[in-house]
Amino acid sequence: MVKYQFQVDDETWNAWKETVPRTKSLEQRLIELIEADTDGRVLEDEDQEST
Repeated sequence: MVKYQFQVDDETWNAWKETVPRTKSLEQRLIELIEADTDGRVLEDEDQEST
């Protein structure tokens, strides 16, 4: 198992955190997002690609 630490600004973190259902841990939601990205279920934002 890999443990990873990252930094994100407070405004972004708090906005994202509010989208996660209270019945789910933030860790579990991050794992789901990583799995979705690995499976190709996350679409690339065209605006982000050009930067």
